[in-house]
Amino acid sequence: MGKDFKSMVTRCIYVGKENGNAKKLKTMTEELRDLHNNVMKRVKMYEDQQKLKRLEKVQVWLRQSDAAIKEAEEMLMMYVSSSSFSNGSTVMISSSHKVDKKICKMLKEVQEIKSRGTFDVVVENSGVVVGGGSMMVSTVDRDDQTVGLEAVSGLVWRCLTVDNTGIIGLYGVEGVGKTTVLTQVNNRLLQHKSNGFDFVIWVFVSKNLNLEKIQDTIREKIGFLDRSWTSKTEEERAGKIFEILSKKRFALFLDDVWEKVDLVKAGVPSPDGQNRSKIVFTTCSDEVCREMGTQTKIKMEKLPWERAWDLFKKNAGEETVKSHPDITKVAQEVAAKCEGLPLALVTIGRAMASKKTPQEWRDALYILSNSPPNFSVLKLLDRN
Repeated sequence: MGKDFKSMVTRCIYVGKENGNAKKLKTMTEELRDLHNNVMKRVKMYEDQQKLKRLEKVQVWLRQSDAAIKEAEEMLMMYVSSSSFSNGSTVMISSSHKVDKKICKMLKEVQEIKSRGTFDVVVENSGVVVGGGSMMVSTVDRDDQTVGLEAVSGLVWRCLTVDNTGIIGLYGVEGVGKTTVLTQVNNRLLQHKSNGFDFVIWVFVSKNLNLEKIQDTIREKIGFLDRSWTSKTEEERAGKIFEILSKKRFALFLDDVWEKVDLVKAGVPSPDGQNRSKIVFTTCSDEVCREMGTQTKIKMEKLPWERAWDLFKKNAGEETVKSHPDITKVAQEVAAKCEGLPLALVTIGRAMASKKTPQEWRDALYILSNSPPNFSVLKLLDRN
């Protein structure tokens, strides 16, 4: 009797551990999904706007992360199911124990894939020409890729070269091209090895602010690979990051900031005239710019109608747009649905390039009238 009771207590303790592992897997899977979406967002931007090909290692990682996310979600559903029907019997606990072993294994796999998901470059660098020992960037279809954005990109670049501005905020509505500009500046720095910065760090922040995730990305970039990292407190991790960055000149790019990121708590030294470091971030909110202590604020505007219409026609094709009087009229309405957003004008314009009949254009207008322009809408346009 005593032996059976001891066995039952041991199993109950184990079930408690199972719950903890399931929670860890759920959290880690959500973080992997955020990272996967960010990488895919960058890849699609280059593919749609610059017609560049994604790197094979990036494609492999995207495939692996997508498969791992689906498998983890199925496993968590199985765990919830087994927990719901568990009545404390030896058979049910044994079954739950088997599920937990799988969860532990899956947790390690998700962690491993997530650790490989930081890419400085996601596409083949076909626009770089090497000559005379230096690197010169040759853009692809220059007017098309940065219409309305090139001036902003140049302004951010100039901010990186002067000493009186340390924190730069890019703000504007979603789809106006903030991430495009930030990526261009980031890649330009990476391509110019003699840029004067010891570290160029890219962090995707997203709506669910996670300081630990930010610290983890930074420590990978600065080369702190000590195994003791995971056992350190937030303050200890901040101290180690500060210790390294305070002795170096760094450029920190924070993409998709929804609320104030406490850089002091993260361990990031404040940029000043002495360290000449820079922090550049993107956000939809002017208020976030103020809260972040921005010294240079750059508002990104939508394109005026004439430039928006020209960009749309260029991507849909002048011949296609003018092939039928009804198409021309509907095409203007479709372009108007893009609301002056460069990314939408380029991607939807290209999606419509193969549509040769007025009815196909009317179908597209109907879809856009009922949904905002996004990747799901683009899939519908491709099918019609």
